[in-house]
Amino acid sequence: MMRRVLLLPVVGTVLLLIGAGGGSARPGERMAAVAVFPVDNWSAGRIPADAIRQAVVGRLTAEGIRVLDDEALAAFVTRHRVRYTSGIDAATAELLRQETGAEGVVFASVELSSSVAPPKVALFVRLVSISASPVVVWADDVGMAGDDSPGLYELGVVNDYDTLLTRALDRLGNSLVAFLKTGQDRTKPARAAKFQPKFFYKALALAPGRTYSAAVLPFVNASGRRNAGEVLASLFVRHLSASPGFRVADTGVARRQLLDARIIMDGGISISDAETVAALLDADFVLGGRVLRYEDYDGPSGRAGVEFSAVLIERTSRKVVWSSDSYNEGRDGVVFFEWGATRTAHAMATQMVRRTTQLMAGSGR
Repeated sequence: MMRRVLLLPVVGTVLLLIGAGGGSARPGERMAAVAVFPVDNWSAGRIPADAIRQAVVGRLTAEGIRVLDDEALAAFVTRHRVRYTSGIDAATAELLRQETGAEGVVFASVELSSSVAPPKVALFVRLVSISASPVVVWADDVGMAGDDSPGLYELGVVNDYDTLLTRALDRLGNSLVAFLKTGQDRTKPARAAKFQPKFFYKALALAPGRTYSAAVLPFVNASGRRNAGEVLASLFVRHLSASPGFRVADTGVARRQLLDARIIMDGGISISDAETVAALLDADFVLGGRVLRYEDYDGPSGRAGVEFSAVLIERTSRKVVWSSDSYNEGRDGVVFFEWGATRTAHAMATQMVRRTTQLMAGSGR
């Protein structure tokens, strides 16, 4: 039986909104109008995508934000034969802005949605400014399981899906509100040593005060998990865009250039492919990688696991200036009573990617 999920009372606040000139954000500034694209389903099952999108639209409208209505969006998509709605490229963004007046696009994705007790959820939300070239100006994610914090006699276990979803959305909402007030990402997870890359090479020197443009290419998915490549690429977009040293193009921009250049990366990113993409996007750096493992489990027992590699290539030198290998399991560092266990692949992966981007950008040793 399909569960009716009301994904984002959070995104209602999502657009109080963020002004985005050249990828920067000014807290409290409103966009004239936004478009809410169809919700991505990266999970292994069905989700009520239409209900999720309408919940987002309704919440935004209640906040006094003008949202492109369904008929206008459908007409635009049909008129320009827009088939890819998980991101937006520069040409489509310009047409959308000129023809509808929208200055931003909201994308939401559901990576994991399981009502099997204890339930599990994993969500992504990002806001892309289209006032110029499409740039991610805010993004956040959350992965939670009902038994993340069982406590004494398991009194902290949550077996109700809706309760867990509400907690996940509250966490996203608090992060978003803090960003809107301060222009800073308030989310500061603990820097656990166990999430450090197991190996990394760095030959990257970033000039203080300079902002570098970056493009994140789809990760090659060598795992058994559907859409794991998109998940890892989105996590790198999310965490790189949170770094003040990087301005990250939306995934739709990179995808369009790969298609136009007829680049297929079956085995991963190459120097020549990165050079081509960087030139087309005018990007200083291109990031790609491979996902080797991305495992979740249903129910109270099992073991989550994540393994991936990442490579950053500099346009000017045509050299690999960062490479790393990361792998973790949910029971890493656990000694007693499952204390500190990670029960979703997403919760692990976001910490692993966060630590990788911190080291890459030079914040952390």
